Parts: sequence; C-alpha cells; structure tokens
Amino acid sequence: MSTHSDLLTIIEAGLNSVEGKGCVHNALRSRAELQGNIGIVAIGKAALSMAEGALAHFGKRVVSGLLISKEAVSAKSSLPSCIEQYVGGHPIPDQGSLDAGSALVRYLENSPSDTSLVFLISGGASALVEVLPEGVSLDQLQQLNRWLLASGLDIEKMNSIRQCVSRIKAGRLLASIRATQVTSLLMSDVIDNNSAIIGSGLLTVSAQAEGVEGVPDWLRQLCANQPPRPEVSLVAVDQEVVADRAGALNAMSTAAKSCGVQVHCHSKAMAGDAILWADYIVDYLVEAPCGLHLWFGETTVRLLQTPGCGGRNSHLALALAQRLYGKAGLTAVTIATDGDDGNSGYAGAMVHGATLSKMGVTRETAQKFLAAADSATLLKQVDALLSFAKGQSNVADFLLLLKQ
Repeated sequence: MSTHSDLLTIIEAGLNSVEGKGCVHNALRSRAELQGNIGIVAIGKAALSMAEGALAHFGKRVVSGLLISKEAVSAKSSLPSCIEQYVGGHPIPDQGSLDAGSALVRYLENSPSDTSLVFLISGGASALVEVLPEGVSLDQLQQLNRWLLASGLDIEKMNSIRQCVSRIKAGRLLASIRATQVTSLLMSDVIDNNSAIIGSGLLTVSAQAEGVEGVPDWLRQLCANQPPRPEVSLVAVDQEVVADRAGALNAMSTAAKSCGVQVHCHSKAMAGDAILWADYIVDYLVEAPCGLHLWFGETTVRLLQTPGCGGRNSHLALALAQRLYGKAGLTAVTIATDGDDGNSGYAGAMVHGATLSKMGVTRETAQKFLAAADSATLLKQVDALLSFAKGQSNVADFLLLLKQ
C-alpha cells in the first residue's frame, strides 16, 4: 500500500459518496414524485451542491427558491435567476444571517399553498440564518456564539442553547409556512442524525433541553426569555436524511479493502476535547490490530481570546503528531468533510511519527502551538495540511489511522 496516495484515494471515495448534488438527486429519484410547481429552500454549507441535485431532478418545474450559504455563489454556477441568494456569517452569525432570516420568513409566507416546498438543510445553517427575538441584538447573538465556540461544548449542547435565542429554530419556522406539501432532505453532521439538532431544527419541534452547566449569568438571562416553542408540528413535513457519516464510512471501507487493507470501523464517536482524544487513540494503538482504523465525530478545542490559525482537525492532528513522535508504522489523517477546518483554510492534515522530527521540530515546540490554538501554522510549516473541495458535503469529521 502506497500510504499517502492510497489514504487520499480512500478519503476521496468517502467524500464522493456524500456529495450533496448526487445524494439529493438520488433521493428524489427514489421518492414519490412531488406535484405542481416546486420551490427550493437550501440552507447550509452544502446548500449549493444540494440545490444543484434538486435542480437536476426537477428542472424547469422549480419556479422559485432561496439559497443561504457561507460563500457567494460563483457567476459560473447554473443556479437559475428565480432562486434568491444570501450569504450568512459562519461560524459567527452576522448581519447577512439576519437578512437571510428575514428573506426566509418572507419567502415562506408569500409562497402559494399549492407550491411544493423542498428544504435542503446541511450543517452550518445554525449560524447562516437567524431571526432574533424582540429585545435581542446582533451583538448579543455574536457574543453568544463566540462563547459557544470557545466553550468546548459538543454540537448538541451548542444548538440547544442557540434554539433559546431564535424565532425560527426548534420548529418555530413552521409557523411561516403556507405550502401544504413540504419535504425536507437533510445532510447530517450530528452523531445520531437527530433532525432537531441538524441546523438547530428549523422544521423539527423539540422541547427545551436540560440546562448546561457552567453557562455564564448573562447567557442564562438571555435564554430565559425565549420565544414559545410549538408543542406540535404546525405543518406535516416529510423529512429524510440523504447523506450522513455511515455512507462515507462504508465508501471508505470499500476503498480501503480494494487496497488490500483490513478495516476497523469504530462505533465510539469522537466528542469532547481533541487532546484527550489524541491520548485515547495513542493508548488504544498499543494493542490494536494492524490495518486502517476509522473514527467519526467532532472533537472540541477550547479557544483563547485571540486564538491562532487552525481548527479541531488540525489540532487533533498536531496532538497526534506530537504523541506519535519517533514511532514507525503509524499514519493519521484528520479530515473535515466540509473541506473547511476552523480558520485554517484547509480540510485537515496527514501526520506520522516523523512529521515533526524530519523538519527539526521538537515535541516541546508542538506543545506551544497547541497551547496557542495555532496548530495549522505549524502543520503548514511541515507540509502536513490537506485540501479538499469546499461546500460539497458536511457529514462531520473523520479520523483515519493506518497501523502497519
């Protein structure tokens, strides 16, 4: 097995299997055909890719729509003029997120009842679109999200808090829908594919979760006056998860086996501190069988007030490189399936026992970069960062570890 090239081939197989356009197109072909005119609402990091899948299926039957994404759609895109486009802020919501929220409510309220609405929702929607409760400012929303990102909380707890400071999350958006036929196709970046957590549950009614420990008083007060949640769904929504980590894991397993590698898929999801996960994995490897080990999930990183350059994947990769220092026969790859790890501009990294030492970098130096949340800066210096297409998918993160 050619370690570097084969691992990249395996990753690409996984990413291709959960590419938004193909997953949406395939899902729509297997479902009962929707009647009449079609309206598309695509929200999230993979909004454009998913919208392209719906357009490939419905063609000119799409008469209106709204696309809310992280980046402006290229002029070269085939997106028809009947679809309005908005760019929201991510990971920190901005005025664009509020403008998108107003446009979303307006679009739904003005859509004819006989238009079949197709929602296409992927991760990132929680920040990209918002309608604030009365008395809550954009500054407060941004303060809330900065605290969440630095807190080390998992995505479920983060989104449960976000739901408290919103007029559209936790199923509240349903009150704006006038259409009688509503379909929602989801790309899941959460462990259990819970539609109440994906995008903070725009179309899923959910009860308020239990309080989170360690929440500051200002945030607790902000959440205390949340808008009422609907007790039952006001609209019948046909929801389906069309892409998730299981599909990507299966595709990577198949690709690895074709390379002659024994595959070990781990059911324990990565969650919590990235450093602790690096410790856990290195300890596990002592007695682990040879082959390719696959993990999924999302670790967390506690950020400083002024963090450096990186994300949870580069942080985990550097922690592993530090702990694998001088060890032969072990290669680790961390990858964000949305192609965008934190503020690094990269998707992840590939490291092994000589990644640092071959460039004269000591473990002590690596520790300084970890402490500064500046992992991508060092990994770039040692040529360990990886790039993949952005905006095509978003089904959480993966760790591939090859033991030879």
